[in-house]
Amino acid sequence: MDSTRRAGAGRPEVGARYGIAIDLGTSSVWSRLVDLDDARVVDTLVFPNPQRQHGADIASRLGLAAGSAEIRAALHQQAVGAVGDSIGRLCRDAGITDADIAEVACVGNSAMYAFLLDLDPEPLCGTPYNLKGARDFFGSANDLDAALPDVNLFVPRPIFGFVGSDALADILLIGMSGSEAPELIVDVGTNCEMALGNRERVLVASSPAGPAYEDSHMSFGQSASAGAIYKARLAGSGFDFEVVGGGEPRGICGSGLIDIIAELRRHGRVDASGRLLEEGPVVIAGGDQPITISQHDIRSFQLVKASVHAAISVLRQKLGTEALSRMLITGTFGSYINLENARQLNMFPDLPDDRVEVVGDAACQGAVMMLGSRSHAALEEIRGRTRHVALPLNRFFQEEFVRLMAI
Repeated sequence: MDSTRRAGAGRPEVGARYGIAIDLGTSSVWSRLVDLDDARVVDTLVFPNPQRQHGADIASRLGLAAGSAEIRAALHQQAVGAVGDSIGRLCRDAGITDADIAEVACVGNSAMYAFLLDLDPEPLCGTPYNLKGARDFFGSANDLDAALPDVNLFVPRPIFGFVGSDALADILLIGMSGSEAPELIVDVGTNCEMALGNRERVLVASSPAGPAYEDSHMSFGQSASAGAIYKARLAGSGFDFEVVGGGEPRGICGSGLIDIIAELRRHGRVDASGRLLEEGPVVIAGGDQPITISQHDIRSFQLVKASVHAAISVLRQKLGTEALSRMLITGTFGSYINLENARQLNMFPDLPDDRVEVVGDAACQGAVMMLGSRSHAALEEIRGRTRHVALPLNRFFQEEFVRLMAI
């Protein structure tokens, strides 16, 4: 995906103080320039994470970094570069300098935190999947790396395991810790993080997700970037579709995959077990190199959606209630999701649309709220009532996983 600039709220004011909020995601890096005097968002920027050359998913990058000091150093420099590029490009386009930046808040999943602070990633490669020496970083950015400017940088530590500070930002954004009724956050990236709770307590967990929806396991998978089919509808014997950025399709992103499988299921071309009832693969876009969906792609989707929904089931069981006042779906993947098709495939708890909110950059918006030292006490309060739920050995998770494989 080429860098994309989202509409801001006008040019910066002379003499104003600014902050920058960054979500260092596995696939994409989101950042917002904020006027701290009136909390006005001046500009928003999103571009691909340069680490993608070392693998589309977290596990690939962690494995490479744990086995090679050279690759670990490269991943660190690319994380640093993404933060530096966010600061530099936002400042340059706004006509200000880094001297005008009072603070930068940067969130991300646990792997991105490790790469940015250059921590040993090996603890994330095996149980209990928790970083050693994780701490909040608050100081000059160039104390972290000489390539960064001399601005105040805040990098909150992960919650636990693969539940990173991006989930903390999501929780902060929707005010979950102040809510009376239970709320659910599902942050779908290459690793799916989820949080369920209210003002009494918050439960969090993580489950692998994005790789089977996008690059790593699909025949023609790619992220929601230029050339990706992100919407699809069965029309007669073929598919009508829309492509990110227009033009010719090059692959299929997660939301497009959901649309395609939901349409095949709806029209009886795939059964409830996920079996393709025709000789595959199914052609989605013709041409010299047709873009197709195979039986393997459908199975990969089932494994991941069952894992994510089963994790949510465990959190609901642990919280002791099935009630949900609302659900937030976020992550680059979530930006284009068709809720009716997701409901058709039983991807998430069944809530009416007016109780479901889809926000592509919730973590970046939550990071905006972390600007300023007064937010740090609020974050510690959230941490104090948040508990991590381990899934691999949970018997109920395994039972729900099998049940939820159906579509």
